[in-house]
Amino acid sequence: MAISTYNAKLYYGASAITVSGTSVTDGTLIPIKTFPAILGQRSAIETTTLQDDAQTFIQGIRQQEENLDFTCNFDGTMFATLNGLSAAQYLVLIFSDGSYFSWQGFISASNGEGEVDNVIEMTVSVTPTTVPTFTAGT
Repeated sequence: MAISTYNAKLYYGASAITVSGTSVTDGTLIPIKTFPAILGQRSAIETTTLQDDAQTFIQGIRQQEENLDFTCNFDGTMFATLNGLSAAQYLVLIFSDGSYFSWQGFISASNGEGEVDNVIEMTVSVTPTTVPTFTAGT
């Protein structure tokens, strides 16, 4: 089954965020326009021996981005609030089918570039401090 990006939501909070279906409690919404790949691909560790006719591999660790960048419309209040956070936050990225990623990380915001006749955007960057986990929807 395919799902749309419509209604994908990012929440953060100082304590664990409770997810029930597509509803979230104990979290503050960050209205996002884009989201990154949350879990990267695994590296490949080569195990080839001189007896092998082709290279062989085992899975290594996931290649995680240093920052997970989300694009949002600029909001001065949210910009100041996010940049004022000093402790790692709990985060949840939830999809319309109720599936979600959850993790912890430090949050910061930066303003986007501007041009004629365009919306001002900001980038919310999350530096992960835990490995994101995926929970399937119900």
